[in-house]
Amino acid sequence: MNDKIAQLKQNFKVMIGAKPNLPIDGVVTAIDKDTCTVKVGDFEISDVRLKAIANGSDSLLIVPVVGSEVLMVSTDGTLGNLTIIKYDKVNRILYKENGLEVDIDSETSKVGIRNDKVSLKELFEDLTQILKQFKVFTPNGVSGTPIPNIIQKLNQFETQFKSLLK
Repeated sequence: MNDKIAQLKQNFKVMIGAKPNLPIDGVVTAIDKDTCTVKVGDFEISDVRLKAIANGSDSLLIVPVVGSEVLMVSTDGTLGNLTIIKYDKVNRILYKENGLEVDIDSETSKVGIRNDKVSLKELFEDLTQILKQFKVFTPNGVSGTPIPNIIQKLNQFETQFKSLLK
């Protein structure tokens, strides 16, 4: 069995070595951080990059759905340099740069937006709490808390943004 895998690897190297920029199609079988395993015919290739450099740093990471079809290239013709360039179905998109983070997650159907100080969800949570306790001065003194139908609408707003935001 190992001889067969070794031969397949060698055949694959020869195949992409002749034209290293030729796209190769396959199906994603597993995800591991910023790499994945892709099945090409009957052969599985592990450690295929999901971005130009698989190093744990996630400046831009697009994670395909397991089972989705992908296109890969190897700029130098080696298996170790295979990188996915096109995705059939995407599970998650992560962008991190200069303290800004954007996380679009189709599995949870939520979006996260944050910087190194605060997240959009935290801002909405704070705003909701402020509005629930909002009081103003009137000629008769300080007003009471919002009336029940306003509290109900604030609770609905809170439920909705929590179902969208991470």
